Amino acid sequence: MDMKMKLRLKKSDLTDVVKSVLIAVITCLVLVLAFAMIMKFAELPDSVILPVNIMIKCISVVTGVLFGIKAAEHGALKGFLTGLLFVIVTYLLFSIINGDFSLSLMSLVDIAIMIVQGVVTGVIVVNIKSRKAE
Repeated sequence: MDMKMKLRLKKSDLTDVVKSVLIAVITCLVLVLAFAMIMKFAELPDSVILPVNIMIKCISVVTGVLFGIKAAEHGALKGFLTGLLFVIVTYLLFSIINGDFSLSLMSLVDIAIMIVQGVVTGVIVVNIKSRKAE
């Protein structure tokens, strides 16, 4: 018995990942804009910014994976790729907007959280979709 497993991604798998990332990025932009409006009109302390930003990113990755994955296979890998690419795209996007490309410890924490969020959501979504197909 050959213990070597080959993972073969199909075009539809890559399409799922691209859709997931796009949905996640758009969701993030909408939520960040909404939060910025709330911050402008409500007198919230600056201490709420970091936790709300993390929640916005988590919600965005979950939304992206939930609505982007169509094929009920490779959930962990699709979630991993979605989380990773989401972090890269949003980092570049917000760095361009802010004019600051510096990385911090929080950037590394962000990467870890979004990848874990993507993997967990990917596994859950694929299991739900595969049960619906039965």
